[in-house]
Amino acid sequence: MSVTTETPAPINHALKEALAWISKFAHAWQAIEPAPRSLSIDGFIIWGPVLYEKHKQEDPVQLARRMFGNSGEYFKYIYPGRGHGSNDARS
Repeated sequence: MSVTTETPAPINHALKEALAWISKFAHAWQAIEPAPRSLSIDGFIIWGPVLYEKHKQEDPVQLARRMFGNSGEYFKYIYPGRGHGSNDARS
């Protein structure tokens, strides 16, 4: 029986940076959310990458404050139990 050693995967710095940005954005949004129990942080896994690609040069905390209440088509992901929001194009 031979013993093999696993080589750890190299760190993906771009992915690490994106995830840190998305996390800051999501937690800033959560901090100003008046009904945090209806919020799904998992929904930011879907919405976060879209925002990151469009706004990665901006401060995520300031962006969350500016965009709060305007989740558009992503409303159903970050508020899965609320149905359609006032900012949802289908309402």
